[in-house]
Amino acid sequence: MKRIFTLFSIALLSFSTLYADSGGYKIRVKLDNYAEKELTLGFHYGDKQYVKDTATIGSDGWFTFQADTLLPCGVYLLVLKPDNSFIQLMMPENDQDFTITTDAKNPVEKMKIKGSDDNEVFYDYLRFLNKLRPQADTLRAQQSRLKNQPADSTAIAAQLNELDKQVKKFQTDLVAKHPGTMSAKIVKASWEPEPPQFSGDEKEANRKKYFWYKDHYFDNIDISDPCMLRSPVMHQKIDYFVTKFYPQHPDSVNVAIDLVIDKMKNSPENFKYYLIHFLNYYAQSKLVGFDACYVHIAKKYYCSGQANWTKKEDVEKICDNANRLEPILIGKIAPNITVMDRNNQPHSLWDVDADYTVLFFWAPDCGHCKKAAPFMVEFAKKFQNRGVKVFAVCTAVTDKGPDCWKGVEEKGFDDNLFLNTFDPYLRSKYKTLYDVQTTPSIFILDRKHEILSKRIGAEQLSEVMELVMKFQEDKKKQEGGK
Repeated sequence: MKRIFTLFSIALLSFSTLYADSGGYKIRVKLDNYAEKELTLGFHYGDKQYVKDTATIGSDGWFTFQADTLLPCGVYLLVLKPDNSFIQLMMPENDQDFTITTDAKNPVEKMKIKGSDDNEVFYDYLRFLNKLRPQADTLRAQQSRLKNQPADSTAIAAQLNELDKQVKKFQTDLVAKHPGTMSAKIVKASWEPEPPQFSGDEKEANRKKYFWYKDHYFDNIDISDPCMLRSPVMHQKIDYFVTKFYPQHPDSVNVAIDLVIDKMKNSPENFKYYLIHFLNYYAQSKLVGFDACYVHIAKKYYCSGQANWTKKEDVEKICDNANRLEPILIGKIAPNITVMDRNNQPHSLWDVDADYTVLFFWAPDCGHCKKAAPFMVEFAKKFQNRGVKVFAVCTAVTDKGPDCWKGVEEKGFDDNLFLNTFDPYLRSKYKTLYDVQTTPSIFILDRKHEILSKRIGAEQLSEVMELVMKFQEDKKKQEGGK
C-alpha cells in the first residue's frame, strides 16, 4: 500500500464547489520511525494527486489536520518526507474525526485506528493481502521456473487459483458486510464483470462476449460517484474503456465518450471533470484523425451550452476552433481552392485528375520545410507513375510571394513532379479553410477529393501512402465481392 511518487505531481487544488458547508474534519496522526516535522495530507483526483493540507508535529508528538468544513469524500494520502512515500486513508463523507498511529516503515501491519470504521475495514483487508502475498510470490516464482514441466506447473496453478478464491471470498464478504463504505467501493471496482457462457463457435462466442462486456463494463463501479473521482481506480478504468477497449476509430471513440459522459449527467463534478479531460486530451492528441473527437465534444457539449462553467469567450474560441476543423476532418470532401502558378495561371484543386492528390503547404523560410524537401522530392518521384499528384501551395504572402519560386528551385520541387502554386494575397482563403497554422502541412485526398489522411510528416509520407493505397484497393475488392 506504500509506494513512491514525486511531489511535482501534487499541486494545490482549489475547487470551491467541492467542499461541504457544514461539519468539519479532524485527523490526528502519530508516526513511529518518522523524524520529519511536517506531514502532508493529499488526495487522489482523476489521474493525479493534490495537496490538501500540511501539519507540523505538535509538542505531544501528534500531527493534526483540522478544519471546520468536511473534506470531499475519497481516498486521501499521508505523504511522508523525504522520499514522498505515502499511506492511503479512506475518507467517507461523514466519518472524518479519527486518529491513527502506525510505523512509517511498516504502516499496514502497525496501523491502529480509532474512530473510523471504514479505515479499520480497509486495513484489515490490506493485512489479509499481506498475509497471503509471500505464499503467492513463492508460487509464482516456482511456476516461472517450472514452466516447461506441465504437471508441476499445473499443480502450482491450482494452488494459486485457491489463493485467488480466498481473496475473492474475503472481498465478497467485505462488500456484503460494509456496503456503501469507501473500502467496499474500492474493492468492488477491482472486480471484472463475469460474462455468461455464449453459444456458437469460438469466433461467434467471443463476439457475443465482447458486446456483453461492453454493456457491462461499469457494472462494479459507479462512475457518477464523486467519491470515486477522488480514488486511484476510476480514471484508469475510464481511460482504458475509451482509449483501448473501444475500437480506436474516432466514430467509435465518440460513442464511448458519450456513454461515459451520459452516466455522469446527474453528477455535476464528475461531468465537469471528464468533459474538460476529454476535450483537452483530444485537443492535444497526436493521433491522425482524432481531432474529430475534439470537434465532437466541442460541438455536442460546449457549443450547446452544457459546459456552463466555461467563460463565454473561451466557449467562443473552442467553438470557432471546432468549426474551422470540422470541414477538414478525415472523411470530409476537401474544400476547393483556386491558386496560381508562376505564370499567374489559375489551378483548382478539384480539377486535379489523379487517383490521389497530396496537398502540400510549405513556406520558403520554414526550417522544417527545408528538412522535408528531400523526402517530398523522393516521394513525388516514387509515386508519379502510380496515379499520385502533388499539389504544392507556397504560403509566402504579399511582397514575399516571389520567394516561392526561388524556394521551388532551391528545394528541387520540379514542375514535372509538383504542381507548384501560390496565393500571395490569400484570395482562396486556404489558410482558413485548411487551418494552416504551421508548415509543412500535408493532406492525402482520393479521386473524389475525400480526405484520407492528414498532418503527416514528410518522412512518413511514402509509408503512409502505401498503406492508404493498399487499404483503398482492399476496400474496392471487398465492395466488388458483395
